[in-house]
Amino acid sequence: MTEGLARRTPAENRLIRSRPLRVLAWSFASLVVLAVAAAFFVFPMRDYFKQHEAIAQRTAEFEALADANEQLQDEIDSLQTPAGVVSAARSELGYVYPGERRVNLLQMPELPTTLPASWPYSMVSNIMSVRIVETSRQGGPLGGLQP
Repeated sequence: MTEGLARRTPAENRLIRSRPLRVLAWSFASLVVLAVAAAFFVFPMRDYFKQHEAIAQRTAEFEALADANEQLQDEIDSLQTPAGVVSAARSELGYVYPGERRVNLLQMPELPTTLPASWPYSMVSNIMSVRIVETSRQGGPLGGLQP
């Protein structure tokens, strides 16, 4: 009773008797199996990874908003005290006590020291180099100034 793996269905019992139609039927069946596998495994996994990325992005946004809320709560807490109100009035509104004088100080902007080599700029570059040398000397007329 060793029929083995080479057992075949007789031709009269086959559902599809033509070989090209059987190949076409097997191809169609394999495409259906692949489509079902994609529908149940591939597409859900793709959606899972997209949802994972979206959750990570929303978590980062939530943490940023939580930090902003915490900073606002700290500011509200400081404004509940008299010292916080005075500090806010001085910094935001420019409030000064009677007898005080408000003086605004701005930093000097950084000036470019590299100029083109053509004519009016070459003269300015020469003047700047002389001024730098003069300011570096302690006894010069511009001794305490910086360029």
